[in-house]
Amino acid sequence: MGLADLGANLRGDVVLPGDDAWDGSRLAWNLAVDQRPVAVVYAESADDVVATVRAAAALGLRIAFNAGGHNAGPIDWSQDTLLLKTERMRGIEIDPVARRARIEAGVLGKPLATAAGEHGLAYLAGTSPDVGVLGYALGGGLSWMVRRYGLACNSIAAAEVVTADGRLVRTDLETEPELFWAIRGGGGNFGAVTALELDLVPVAEIFAGALFWPIERASEILHAWRAWIQAAPDTCESLGRMLQLPDVPFLPEAVRGQSFVLIEAAFIGSPDEGAALIQPLRDLGPAMDTVALMPASDLSLVNMDPDFPLPYSGEGILLADLPAEAIAPLVEAFGGSSLLHVEIRQLGGAAATRSPDHGVLDAIDQPFVLFTFGLTPDDDARAAVDRHVANVLGAVRPWDSGRRYLNFAESPGDPRSIYPEATFERLQRAKAHYDPTNLFRANHPVSA
Repeated sequence: MGLADLGANLRGDVVLPGDDAWDGSRLAWNLAVDQRPVAVVYAESADDVVATVRAAAALGLRIAFNAGGHNAGPIDWSQDTLLLKTERMRGIEIDPVARRARIEAGVLGKPLATAAGEHGLAYLAGTSPDVGVLGYALGGGLSWMVRRYGLACNSIAAAEVVTADGRLVRTDLETEPELFWAIRGGGGNFGAVTALELDLVPVAEIFAGALFWPIERASEILHAWRAWIQAAPDTCESLGRMLQLPDVPFLPEAVRGQSFVLIEAAFIGSPDEGAALIQPLRDLGPAMDTVALMPASDLSLVNMDPDFPLPYSGEGILLADLPAEAIAPLVEAFGGSSLLHVEIRQLGGAAATRSPDHGVLDAIDQPFVLFTFGLTPDDDARAAVDRHVANVLGAVRPWDSGRRYLNFAESPGDPRSIYPEATFERLQRAKAHYDPTNLFRANHPVSA
């Protein structure tokens, strides 16, 4: 059977080079990423995924994955590879008694948050409304509640996975436990995940939002935020952020074409407790203040992440510390650059708490993660953004831990920077067992 015959065995579709839909079908969420598959498969069911895996193995091809299509830049297209898109697999089931969601592989963040919210529950959602939940969770998952409930990958209760030999298996702590360990933080290296079961948390409303000041106050405000988080409870997640916003229609009119320093926060507790917690920040006289009690399902609005594809370039690193002396060089490197955004998120709390029941990404020891990016509509813009990203990372180099967080690592790199040595060796053994021919091409690959 050839690629042209595969579609006859699917409910979904196969798009080949030369087809009218070809150029659109191979796009990632980041429009600056050039994905170069030999074919694109739009799966509509687990059976479609099984058929695709078996066909790829028979034809000597590799398989890479897109759901929401985020963090696709590091995928290696040097070998003949099918692109398996799961965006049509959007089924969501909520069990409010067990506080659990079962989602298919193409479910995006906002629909799951809304479905859970209808039962007074929340999943450990990140800042983007249209990120694929599967890739987000398999890659770690830094949510607005990470300091209270830990990494989203460790909220995975079970998974349905098509292995390289074409079997559809259900894996959890008791069944295929090594596979279950490996996928929770190991990304798409070990199989084609068709569904996840995720534990939900009993948070219906949350006190959250953003405080904005003019960018000229960046150093003052970031120093204040750094001091403020020293006493912040684990029920509060926050970040310090600088924005240089273009004058474009997808942004709210109140912020278009302007530059700001922000503090964003989400607090699990009563509005009175939350208001008391952030009062020292409000005393700094923000120009805008959106912090209020909101449905937990609306948390993706706080960071104002775009909900449609854009071309961009960026990078993230884990910081060993963020002392006062780090702030001035960071502000200087960002100001006047071609970058849109730089943020530093506080970690710690449950994010740094280990458990024998956790997966490969057991915890993140580093207390901060930094991410920066800029829009790259053309080659000249890309060159400028890449230069300024390097400047920002250079400004905090003394505090760079040397470790990376998978979902924020936007460029190819040594996966040993993501996992400790002993963990990486165990991952290699799991890869050799479940995918000895390296059929699956994850964005940050572990080879057998």
